[in-house]
Amino acid sequence: MNVHVTNLYGFSPNSVTLLSQIEVRNIGRIFWFNELAVYRYDSSTEPFNELNSRYDGIIARVSRGDIVFFQSPTWNSVEWDNGLVDKLKAYGCRIVMFVQDVPPLMFELNYYLMPKYISMYNKAEVIVVPSEKMYFKLVEEGLTVKKYVVQKMWDFTVDQSLYNPKFERKLYFTGDVSRFPHIQNWHYTTELYVFGNKKEDYDYSNVHFGGWLNKTELLLQLSKGGFGLVWGNSEKPEDERDYYKLNCSYKLASYLSAGIPVIVPYYLSNADFIKKNNVGIVVSSLEEADQVIQECSEQEYYEIVSNVKKVQYLINNGYFTKKLFVDSLMKLNSNEDNELNIKVLGILDTLNYIMAHNSSVARFGDGEMDIITGHSIPYQDYDENLANELKEIISSESNESLVICLSDVFERLDRYNQEAVDFWKQHLNKNYVHYKSLCKAPWYGSTFISRPYMDLVDKSLSKMYFKNIKNLWDKRDILIVEGVNSRSGVGNDLFDNTNSVERIICPSKNAYSKINEIESLIEKYAENKLVLLILGPTAKVLAYRLSNKGYQAIDMGHIDSEYEWFKMGATYKVKLDNKHTAEHNFDENVMLNEDDDYNRQVVVRIE
Repeated sequence: MNVHVTNLYGFSPNSVTLLSQIEVRNIGRIFWFNELAVYRYDSSTEPFNELNSRYDGIIARVSRGDIVFFQSPTWNSVEWDNGLVDKLKAYGCRIVMFVQDVPPLMFELNYYLMPKYISMYNKAEVIVVPSEKMYFKLVEEGLTVKKYVVQKMWDFTVDQSLYNPKFERKLYFTGDVSRFPHIQNWHYTTELYVFGNKKEDYDYSNVHFGGWLNKTELLLQLSKGGFGLVWGNSEKPEDERDYYKLNCSYKLASYLSAGIPVIVPYYLSNADFIKKNNVGIVVSSLEEADQVIQECSEQEYYEIVSNVKKVQYLINNGYFTKKLFVDSLMKLNSNEDNELNIKVLGILDTLNYIMAHNSSVARFGDGEMDIITGHSIPYQDYDENLANELKEIISSESNESLVICLSDVFERLDRYNQEAVDFWKQHLNKNYVHYKSLCKAPWYGSTFISRPYMDLVDKSLSKMYFKNIKNLWDKRDILIVEGVNSRSGVGNDLFDNTNSVERIICPSKNAYSKINEIESLIEKYAENKLVLLILGPTAKVLAYRLSNKGYQAIDMGHIDSEYEWFKMGATYKVKLDNKHTAEHNFDENVMLNEDDDYNRQVVVRIE
């Protein structure tokens, strides 16, 4: 068995695409990989027989069972790339797709090509992606390849002596002025040194141009000192297109390879790497970048340079590319089980644990996974802070203070009716990678402690489930925190076994925008009470925060709708006229009746 790596020809010698692929090829040669040369050309009028002969020439060195690292794209047409992949597979090759750029995400006008790119990616056994975010984005677009490796950083191999960087308050930037408007609009104190083309008819007061330099010249110049700037096509990060949050910056590697600290925007896919290793400064604007450089002391600069040296050594010696080669080959030849190994307790076991330890509860279902993966749901718009808090919680391990619950759908779906089975199969397929990366705890409680009736095929146990659920608040004072349309327990006996009921009424949509106010009011009224949270994704965050402060707070979600259906013996999800109904998320035609008991229970309403 041999290993091959494709390599691109036909670009300008200064092309980042060409330089990066040459780096990969050169590092591959250390492992005795063979090169498959691919030329960029206009194939639109090439007859099929000539194209087929060209493919045969490219892959003449491959044999059945060989492994090919396919550097994508080749910047020929996606049809051309697909054809080459098909030819390789027809010869019995195993494909590792090294995704370096995704043109449909780079250029809005090319988005219509996405299905063709996804089709090509899905022909690989392993896929290498620039970042986790890129992988999740491709999964949303239809990627089904389960084995993946994250590149994290480009390498920039060096076989020359460099300067030791000196403290200087100046910025370096590599790029063409026509693509990066911040060069033309530079009005900051810090001087900017640009390696790239210059518009001769423009007045640059504090910008200096060095032209395009070869690799050796560039590294020598950068290593003299100062900071390297990584920035996208927009001066304001909030206006930046998503692609710059997904890909892996080659210029970042060039700066670190020269041994100088970097300035990067917070949205950069590997900004966390910069923070964690303290090899630069993460900023939210160019104004902030200018300020931190002007305020940076010589001692602070050399402390960062000392950290950069450790990463510089790795980049200069091809560490990240070597690692992705090794990791990819291990993935390719592993018997990795693609099934999710997530253990969820049954409903009764979950309830027994909560009762035994007076635990708080945060339950995760499809809505929370939608928020985590960047989507809005009917009663909660996507909020990045909410998504981050949910990720932190779902990644935690359950303990006596807080039980993290997941939907009990990772095995034995035969317990549920066909509608539920179809829904959860689709959900798991869409969210497989997210569960795989986030849910690594030894065990989880069951989210279905609040859904113990409608979706079950055998509903004979539901009476026992509800009895045990109601034991959670038996003879206790409770504080219900819910949306304005929820009215949990109104019109039924769900909470008749409590000592007392008080309620905090919150917005029925986008409650997270009021979370700090809600949390403060809960603390005001919750002393010696069990807090029941019926407030969508916001309830999970509240349960987590409150448990850390010593309160018992249980996220009970749609318990009221389930109990109503149980009491009426419903076989489908009947809409309730006088309050919110599960799965009827838009609360249309809800007639809120006057109820004196309910009104007396309300201690505060949040507008």
